[in-house]
Amino acid sequence: MSHRSDLSDHDLSILIRDRDMVAFDLIFEKYYRPLCFFATRIIQDNFDAQDIVQDTFVKFWQKDNTTDAITSIRAYLYVSVKNSCFNYLEKNNVKLKHQQYLVSTDQPDDVTVLHTMIQAEVLRQVFAAVDTLPEQCRKIILMTFEDGKKARDIADELGITISTVNNQKMRGLNLLRNRLSDEPFALGMLLLLPGIINHIK
Repeated sequence: MSHRSDLSDHDLSILIRDRDMVAFDLIFEKYYRPLCFFATRIIQDNFDAQDIVQDTFVKFWQKDNTTDAITSIRAYLYVSVKNSCFNYLEKNNVKLKHQQYLVSTDQPDDVTVLHTMIQAEVLRQVFAAVDTLPEQCRKIILMTFEDGKKARDIADELGITISTVNNQKMRGLNLLRNRLSDEPFALGMLLLLPGIINHIK
């Protein structure tokens, strides 16, 4: 279990039934960031979204007979987060900023939620691909797209030249383009623009 992609959700669910903490850690690493993105797009609050996702994982771990009750880890987590987000909106009487997230019940509609879930899943694919990059490429890609840092700041922090930063960035993007199909790559780059998932780590 040295890499998260080595085991399917089915394999992980079997291990979770036996309260395998390593399996839980792998599930957490696999889904935490995309679920935070998903929750943030619904409630429009980064920090509360992270709390909702963390609470969901706690409940997931504490749930009895996990594999008997959950046929899909991914579906369970997304539905749980969605329901918690709706409860959050209702409890706090939140009016979302963007009209496309609202319907007559003042809750996000199913089509919008599904669209956001698809985006989150694309983001999960991108994160998984980023994790397979060579170490320096991985750091520079994350610092560029996730943290929104400039090449000069990255160079200073890593103790390398700006040209090395730019070369490694291009190398990383080329590797990602080869490892992802065109649509996930393009959408993933849009979703990784600074500010969209800032603080979701």
